[in-house]
Amino acid sequence: MDIVLRRRAIFTGLRPFLNDDELLPAIGLWEREYAVQPVFALSGFIAKCCTRPALKAQRGQMLRAVVGAMELPEGQLLPDPGTQLGDEVPRAQRLASPSLSADDKTSMFAILLQAMLSLVEPALQGVIRNRLLQQLGKQKLEGLRQQALHDWLAGHSAMLTHSYSLDLLQLFINQAYVVMCEALGPVKADQLLAQAIRQAEIQGQPLSFRVHDLL
Repeated sequence: MDIVLRRRAIFTGLRPFLNDDELLPAIGLWEREYAVQPVFALSGFIAKCCTRPALKAQRGQMLRAVVGAMELPEGQLLPDPGTQLGDEVPRAQRLASPSLSADDKTSMFAILLQAMLSLVEPALQGVIRNRLLQQLGKQKLEGLRQQALHDWLAGHSAMLTHSYSLDLLQLFINQAYVVMCEALGPVKADQLLAQAIRQAEIQGQPLSFRVHDLL
């Protein structure tokens, strides 16, 4: 695994544990001191990342997450954070900027997909998220837009802050439905999709976009 893929794996593994002000400095530490070290040296790296009591209690989970990320297919890794290491503005601040907001079709997509996920068991939710992350890995999106969507699909962020093409959003809804069909059968999947659509129609009433246009 080359250094870019390893850096992406470190970034992916640590993302659920570190806040945005901690994450990029941690990647910088890995690059400076551990990038050329063997895998077993990651234990020492993780120890240095655990600067808060809450993190120290999660040290084992963090190490397993990073090692697990090293084994993920490239398409399931977060985009390379290397270009951000010199940024002075924290990523969270950039993503929370008032100028960044999803349009109505993207907001309706988020409502519908969250409704679909809420109607299935956690294990199936994970399968759906993984399928969508695989699809995202095949797309050619600008770095921050891809990372924001990856974070949201993976459940690492609460809201979408960028807008995406209707074709892409329809692809994701279709893939989520296909996974539900594979796991539950088409009859049950149709029932759950209809229920999710009803929920989305109610929640998305303020939006100027029809939920059925995502299907």
